[in-house]
Amino acid sequence: MKVEEIKVDLEELKRFKKKNAEERLKFIDYWADYVKTHSDKEWSRQQDTVINSQIE
Repeated sequence: MKVEEIKVDLEELKRFKKKNAEERLKFIDYWADYVKTHSDKEWSRQQDTVINSQIE
């Protein structure tokens, strides 16, 4: 495949970028609320479980 043969839909890329940014912001809001409403000990223990599962 040659570079000239590649078709890029710039409008589709813009929609994807916008949707991705919105999802990231929603997650940030979700996580900030979670941390505010749960004790440090609780969410720290959950993060520890996630991190340790990645190491195994």
